Amino acid sequence: MSNENLRIEDRVPVEFQVHYIHEGDYVLSFSKNISLGGMFLCAPDPPDPGTKVRLVFPVEKYYEAEVMAVVIWVDRSPKVEKVGMGVQFLSRLSSNLKENIMKHVKRVEILKEVEGLA
Repeated sequence: MSNENLRIEDRVPVEFQVHYIHEGDYVLSFSKNISLGGMFLCAPDPPDPGTKVRLVFPVEKYYEAEVMAVVIWVDRSPKVEKVGMGVQFLSRLSSNLKENIMKHVKRVEILKEVEGLA
């Protein structure tokens, strides 16, 4: 069984720029999906599972969130769009960040309902 199946919350597809800080390096990556418990980041050379990273990403136009996370699993697939890491948030999420994530979750739920009616 893959680690992907061990998630508590469903992740929703959402793409935005994310920086992660690991061993003093400030690395640019992009989100692929997110939940209240974690996210998948596309990263060319992700750190190994068990590594703690600090994530910095936009929540609103002029607001960034900073969250500590641990790398749960890594995909070094030869398919470029899959190279990255699944991380679990370690820090408590701010209410502003939770609201932003839930906006994405609700939007995806609405789209799924609409697609189901078609």
